[in-house]
Amino acid sequence: MTPGPIFVYLLPLLTVLAVGLLGSTRRIGFWPAIILSVLLTPIGGFLVALISGPKYLKQRALPARAASRTLRSGPPTRV
Repeated sequence: MTPGPIFVYLLPLLTVLAVGLLGSTRRIGFWPAIILSVLLTPIGGFLVALISGPKYLKQRALPARAASRTLRSGPPTRV
């Protein structure tokens, strides 16, 4: 009994894409995670993506209006 085409073609493709999605939230990024998971098998790409660590988030400055609202105390007032 041979496995169906879904296990031969679709399952590896889905695992490589899943590793790429994991890599997009890590420092390695989407495309390097995809390339490494193709070269090292999805398990190797998964391990490299995990080892790479989380992506650093840049802190955004608040707009002047939002910053002034956070500094005031008391109930909000309508303008």
